[in-house]
Amino acid sequence: PACSVSALGRRSSDSILSHDSVMSLARSISTLAFVVSAVVHLGLVQSAGGLLDSCNAFGFVGVSAEECHAITTSVQRTGGQAEKDMLALAFAAMRGECCQFIGMGAGSVYALLFLSKGTDEVAVIHFMHSVWACIVQVVNSQNAGLLPFLPAAADEYDPVSGAKLKPFLLLVGCQAVLYVAAFLLSRGNGRVAKSKDA
Repeated sequence: PACSVSALGRRSSDSILSHDSVMSLARSISTLAFVVSAVVHLGLVQSAGGLLDSCNAFGFVGVSAEECHAITTSVQRTGGQAEKDMLALAFAAMRGECCQFIGMGAGSVYALLFLSKGTDEVAVIHFMHSVWACIVQVVNSQNAGLLPFLPAAADEYDPVSGAKLKPFLLLVGCQAVLYVAAFLLSRGNGRVAKSKDA
């Protein structure tokens, strides 16, 4: 009986240690995911200034703000209404994307400051980030011509333009892996885990 109690105690201790190790990993990955989200969405993306002027955002693909304004002016002067409408929608979408990223980054900052990382409390935020990153990764891969079994997303993506999208695959792909890991590790960790969160 004494041996049985001792073995049970060791198993219980190992189980607690394992749970603590998992929780520590969950908190670390969850915290890292929120830090990366805040840096990318509030720092990197917004640094271009696309929120105030869409033309500032095209520097990521080698088009300066001056070149963008020249193209816009040319379309406004010589383009038809369809061209003008298409350009207006593209610019609105660019600024809207900047707004979306501010919301995602702000949510990450709030989670870092006030919520229990690595628990159910933040799992839904990691889930939203994961869904966004995974879908964007597929879309960017298609636009870059890396998914030949899918039809081209649009005729305007020539090989040169598609190649310029490849750096985004690394940036978003790393986020996708991190956000999915944070979600899977945080999901299911409830109140007991929260009370241990720093």
